[in-house]
Amino acid sequence: MGKVIKVLLATVGTAVVIYFLFRGISSWRQGYSWGEMDWAQRGHTSITDFFAASDIGKREILKDGKKCIEYYAYKDGLPVKTVCQK
Repeated sequence: MGKVIKVLLATVGTAVVIYFLFRGISSWRQGYSWGEMDWAQRGHTSITDFFAASDIGKREILKDGKKCIEYYAYKDGLPVKTVCQK
């Protein structure tokens, strides 16, 4: 019985590592700078923000006549944050 539990734990552990590796590579490939990934605009980027980057797109918009970059969620297209040029 102990052998089955060890194999099960090893399998689950490997799956978790592969999942985070995949999410990390997906986030990194988005091409965002570390500062851009501060999705909640708290003044710092966390590891959670980094992993969320794989689910966030970027598009140019006009807001009040200014060029802005809008970051949006892929799942529903809703804005996550908007940054306008000063």
